Amino acid sequence: MKRMNQTTMRRLISIGMLLILVALFAGLAGTGEGKFFNETNLIEIVRNASIPAIIGVGITFVIITAGIDLSTGSMLALVGMVMANIYVYTLWPIPIMIIVGLLVGLVCGLVNGFIVAKLNVPEFIGTLAMMLVYRGLTYIIAVKNDIGAIESVRMNHSQYAFLGEDFMFVGLYYVIIAMIIVVILGQIVLKYTRFGTNLYSVGASKKAATLSGIDVMKTRIIAYAVTGVTVAIGAIFMTAKLQSTTANLGTDFEFDPIAAAVVGGVALSGGSGDVIGTLIGALFMATLDNGVKMLDMNASYQYIVKGAIIIAVVIFDSLYKRRIDRRAKEEGAKEGLE
Repeated sequence: MKRMNQTTMRRLISIGMLLILVALFAGLAGTGEGKFFNETNLIEIVRNASIPAIIGVGITFVIITAGIDLSTGSMLALVGMVMANIYVYTLWPIPIMIIVGLLVGLVCGLVNGFIVAKLNVPEFIGTLAMMLVYRGLTYIIAVKNDIGAIESVRMNHSQYAFLGEDFMFVGLYYVIIAMIIVVILGQIVLKYTRFGTNLYSVGASKKAATLSGIDVMKTRIIAYAVTGVTVAIGAIFMTAKLQSTTANLGTDFEFDPIAAAVVGGVALSGGSGDVIGTLIGALFMATLDNGVKMLDMNASYQYIVKGAIIIAVVIFDSLYKRRIDRRAKEEGAKEGLE
């Protein structure tokens, strides 16, 4: 019950911040055609939030277990480059290329999970190391020109590029549809399945989860595997939108899904938060980026604001947790006296 209270409170705060940001940019940039608050721009915000939200679903699973994954940007590049190799050097059909991309993401996620859960390598160190490994592998397999220089790979086949476009030209992009599906599935898993309950239990206390019969190692590995799959989905739609890929794809992207999850109310200490909150966080980040660009502001302010907000919400979570722990101790002391 306490966890739900915290989740609800953080979600309300996230929604409040999002509404304030929308009102601020609408006031500064105006409304109507070519301004901030119009249908075209709002759809663009949702579109830009879609990939961080999709990957954020997997990151949410990991953070709920009190873990972290810093390798998503490099994993994104590796999946994209594997598909690029298939696209350039083989005659495999596009659906097979996509399936291989999903499998690469799954394997990367399983490797991350094995390292941190089975080998007991700290999550930060393990996934940071794999971030470098995946980026290095991307450069090794990168498509090169005749003189051996890495080049951007065009992936503009009509059977693939359409994934970066809007559905039947009604303004609803395929990536937005994918985001909605992934978010709904993620929320259902978290709230209505035994695996979701296990994720929260592991994040709250690994020792208590083990004593209650939960396979902590398996639960953590699956969480990282889910992240790998969501990264692969993100890579598919990102490269389809760009109609190309490069070895630098996803550089500095590692922190966007994490920021979305944290801003959306997923506590880094584990055991609380959900996918809906992560979606709200992704929309907040996309709104911030869009507004800054529309107002032609210095892009550096984006990083300052994002960093400040993340620090603020982490401090809030820490203070809230202390308050809950103190209240629990006081209630325990009263029961002891009675």
